[in-house]
Amino acid sequence: MDLEQLLAGLSKQLQQSWVVYITSSETLQHLAEVTGIDDASESNTVQDDPLMQLRLRHKASQSGSRSHIKRIRLSLNKLIGSDEGREVVKEAKIVAKNEILETKAVELLKQEVDEMNAGFAESIMAPDLSPNDNTQSTTGDSRASVLPEFVCTNRKLIHRVLVTDPADFDKLSWDGVDHRLPEISPDQFMSTFVPEKNSEDINHADLPKRIAMNMKLAFFKGIAQDMSTENYVPVHSLLKELHDKMRTLLPNRQELHSHINDDDIGHSSCTSDVIRVLLRSGYLLANYLEAPSRAESTRELLSCLEVFNSRSRDSDNAPAIPYGIGTEHLLAVASVAFVLQKAELCQIDVSNYRLAQLALYIHGEVGNEYERSHFKKTHGDYSAVPINELQQMLPSSHAWVKSTLGLFETTDNISAQSSLDQKMEFIKGRGFVDGILFTKSELALPELFSLDIEDINYIRNEARCSVIASALSLHACNIIGSSILKTDNEVVGNELTSVLKKKHFKRDDLESEIITALTSFTTALADRSLSEEECSTLKNHALAVLRGNDPVLKLLDNRIRTYFRYACRWTPDNKSSGGISAPIEMKTGRKLVKGDDEFARGGVASSKTEFSLAASKEAKRLGFAFVSSDLIEAGNKARLIISLVCSNYDRDILGRLLMAEL
Repeated sequence: MDLEQLLAGLSKQLQQSWVVYITSSETLQHLAEVTGIDDASESNTVQDDPLMQLRLRHKASQSGSRSHIKRIRLSLNKLIGSDEGREVVKEAKIVAKNEILETKAVELLKQEVDEMNAGFAESIMAPDLSPNDNTQSTTGDSRASVLPEFVCTNRKLIHRVLVTDPADFDKLSWDGVDHRLPEISPDQFMSTFVPEKNSEDINHADLPKRIAMNMKLAFFKGIAQDMSTENYVPVHSLLKELHDKMRTLLPNRQELHSHINDDDIGHSSCTSDVIRVLLRSGYLLANYLEAPSRAESTRELLSCLEVFNSRSRDSDNAPAIPYGIGTEHLLAVASVAFVLQKAELCQIDVSNYRLAQLALYIHGEVGNEYERSHFKKTHGDYSAVPINELQQMLPSSHAWVKSTLGLFETTDNISAQSSLDQKMEFIKGRGFVDGILFTKSELALPELFSLDIEDINYIRNEARCSVIASALSLHACNIIGSSILKTDNEVVGNELTSVLKKKHFKRDDLESEIITALTSFTTALADRSLSEEECSTLKNHALAVLRGNDPVLKLLDNRIRTYFRYACRWTPDNKSSGGISAPIEMKTGRKLVKGDDEFARGGVASSKTEFSLAASKEAKRLGFAFVSSDLIEAGNKARLIISLVCSNYDRDILGRLLMAEL
């Protein structure tokens, strides 16, 4: 490698480190402003510092990136002199600042802080649903009091359960992230520690992922650098953290605790010792704690480390370091990081399993009672006030209902004499779909949907992408004389929708990627190369769709509303009980809910299969066959949200507000 290539690589690393350092510093300053705490060391409890984990993460990233910048600066001084090295560092900092401004990276991180802080504030304000609570359900039985305290204090979690179909309870998680992603292999994980591969991947990743990855890399590379100077304290801390997590996973298995010896950590003074301690802990994790599907990748790494460690002891020549990693110190640290991540994932799996069991109990009247109780404590007792006080108590909901009547059409057939069910049908269709999901006027989100903002944004985004993707695919089919209903090009089609859902900071980038993906899709659909004229026509149609000037787009824009009105008004067939989810009776361990053993042995009906069949037919009828699977999920989520609101507040709030305006 010549000097020019070496300097280019160092400059690229400097830019990445500056991005991490600047964004972490800005985030830490914002954390101090939000929480009023300047340093995490001033607080020992979550109550004092609700964002302690986030603070520690950014402090570690700030420290690691600062050290990395200093190390590169020293290398530059030796290569090109201190003056020129200083200029390279300054130039990299300027490039990093411009990139941060262009991609709004700091704003995104500050938004994360604000959302987490708001979530913590809501959790500590959750109502106390103890047996002595004066708030009772309509049946007089406060069944929500049997829920564990750690669940009752998490209002967002309970709401998330209520707007999830029982068939999807396995997707629930405490943090709202779907952890059922494909298992990451050791090769994939270790590739992030290889500079060449890392640089290629970074160019295609969005900035938040890049920042998160650089934060971790700076932290772990700093530990590897310490090992190279015979400072093993940081890696000892990592191993101790791994042991602590494993003890938490098996608190009552003392015979296994004997295999987790912290003394071995303190005695490790070389790479082989560190790997030897990791091998013992890793095999314990894979053989006794992880699910078989997850343990496979853990064993793959451990087998590789075993071979490497045996060769390093038995051979005079230094063995090749696996995965293309530069040093054996970095290999050891990266391996500990991988097993530590697998232990964390195992903890998440156990927690989410417990949540799936509790969800079966929360779903229904227990959760509905909790929601009504919390809503009363937040906004007041809405059930026993005059209509004018109700309108003042819920101004946004009142404005929404009032504006909904402006969307009235003769086909709605709604009047003061209409039944409560007819009024709720009107609210579900015109009110929720036209008045909230696809409203073009500025309207504050009604108080009734205060916990649904993320799901509403998800539904809107899916609808937008579905309309654009359908319009593009229809044009593609017309150009080559094919039918979208006959295609099996799911992989290429998924590429088209994934480009639409991807974040783009520049319009030109979006248009360019869409045209490329659409051309690939059309070529696969036609099973031949496209002519120059076809490519030109395809490009013109794509630009017209993306810029909102296409008549097909406007037609589908109207049809997507029809689809969501159908989805939100859909009800399961009374003759069908729906699919029954798995019972929540525990075979081992302590019970998670108190009492109601009879209920625990039962199940909760799911209507998702029945809905999916009906929604798929409607989507295809309206011209959305290409994206029907995405629309089924979005339509089901919309149905669950508005059905929950109507179930909880139909008579006491919605019916009264609507009646006052008719």
